[in-house]
Amino acid sequence: MASNTTNTEKLKLYLLGDDYKKGFLLEEDNNGKTIMLSGAWGAGKTHFWNNEIEINNFQYKECDKSCDYKKAKWEYFEYSKGLHSKLKEKKKACIYVSLYGKDNLDSLKKEVLIKASNDKLLLDKKVSAFGFEALVSIKDRDLDIGKFLNVVKDFYNSFKSTKGKNRLDGGVICLDDFERKSKEIDLNDLFGFIAQLAIDMNCKIVIILNSDVFEGKEAEVFKQVKEKTVNKYFYFKPTREELFNSIYGEKYSQLDEYKDDILKAIEETEELNARIYIQVLDNCLEWNNKRDLDKNVIRVLVLGTINFVINHLILDYQKITYFPNDRNELIVYILYEMIVKHFVEFENYIGIMNYSQKEEFESGIETTDYYKNEYTQKSELSFFNDLKSQFPKEKQLIKKEEKELKALWKYGYRLYYVADVEKEVYEEIAEFIESGILL
Repeated sequence: MASNTTNTEKLKLYLLGDDYKKGFLLEEDNNGKTIMLSGAWGAGKTHFWNNEIEINNFQYKECDKSCDYKKAKWEYFEYSKGLHSKLKEKKKACIYVSLYGKDNLDSLKKEVLIKASNDKLLLDKKVSAFGFEALVSIKDRDLDIGKFLNVVKDFYNSFKSTKGKNRLDGGVICLDDFERKSKEIDLNDLFGFIAQLAIDMNCKIVIILNSDVFEGKEAEVFKQVKEKTVNKYFYFKPTREELFNSIYGEKYSQLDEYKDDILKAIEETEELNARIYIQVLDNCLEWNNKRDLDKNVIRVLVLGTINFVINHLILDYQKITYFPNDRNELIVYILYEMIVKHFVEFENYIGIMNYSQKEEFESGIETTDYYKNEYTQKSELSFFNDLKSQFPKEKQLIKKEEKELKALWKYGYRLYYVADVEKEVYEEIAEFIESGILL
């Protein structure tokens, strides 16, 4: 395999296989095993499972203009089967269950059984979205709202048959949102149920969860039981570009001209979070539909959106001002309202940076060499520790405002972006990010 193959590509190939070799999830020798797919919060694990592993993928395929589309329309598509279809061919179950809010094992058992007894993916998703009880409580006369609900009428009869059990034998159950389960479910009991289910039903169980999600007593329990229960570990670690490209689809095709600029701005922040990327793309798309979009506006939109989502902070507009000191050094001054309001005691420390030449400084902003100067190359953490040592009497105040100070340092100074556009444009972007409204 080529050395430049990404983590995501390797993982997909390992789990699903290719035309020459079965993947891990399709090998019968792996039945009865419990697998853990972990990774950082927001890295796109669920998106990867749903869109790269479980669901069928259709890609447009070019064909000769002489093709008669009506007679040979399927020749226009390259059909790539996901895990669900591959298992369906063998009459085996491919089940997805979210543990979000689950407060008892009985509910979880019922949901697994009803999904195993039915091979319609639509019903599978409906049960995950609304919960099993929401479906079985629907009255008979209401079942005409969708044909997929007919199976619910006969749910209790499925206990009498072996259909569900037969489809689970050799099938795959994915348990997502593991860390979002209710505290009413004991971890020992949950892992015990998972281990027993995998062995008794001769199926594979995939647990999706964030890294280091449990704290205190639950963390100790989790460490002990996972070592006894989990047979195989996979770590999901996409690059920012991989995650971005996996999200960027037909919906955002209007932004193709600016795609590289959006990704470049995202990479400046060093954030890896699928939900944030979606918010960034949605904001860029809406702005592009109603206003003019260029790479300067994109940088303000992207960095401003990420700063607001993570830190709930909107920076006021501040242009850099310059004046020489008595040593003929250029003083660069950026003073945000937040500093004036909360930190007058040390505003000069935060707001002033030395530089030798104005032209060099301004050129540096455009070429990103600006980030390499003595002050702005610091991380927000090192800056924060430095600040505490410089102002020991203000430690309590600094600690109280820690998150806001770090955010200011990273987005206000190290990634200074507020003056990439004119003040009127910036203020409109900031209002849009904060309110969500763009008329």
